[in-house]
Amino acid sequence: MEFVYGSAIIIFLTTLFYYNRRSSLKSYFEQSYSGDNVCVIDIRDYIIAHRSPYPGAENIPLNYLPRALKERFDCTKDILVISDNKRAARMAARIIRKKKRKAVYYLQPE
Repeated sequence: MEFVYGSAIIIFLTTLFYYNRRSSLKSYFEQSYSGDNVCVIDIRDYIIAHRSPYPGAENIPLNYLPRALKERFDCTKDILVISDNKRAARMAARIIRKKKRKAVYYLQPE
């Protein structure tokens, strides 16, 4: 009987862990932060970011993100990702959390 309870607790904690991991990317509008509390990374292509720049953002395309995080990007604050779609923002958040262990938010410019 104790084995069943122990197994149920382990399954519950595992489910909770994976749920929190998937839902940890939050929209920036849901938060009440100012621009001073975050480091802004624009993961769009160079051309798109040049045509419609986001103020204060450092443009690091998604393909170059792992290398840039390792070599030159150093931020002690939470990170705001500027992306065209949520899928790319999730991919970037996964890469950032592996390297930096910071909270990641996203924003889709119009």
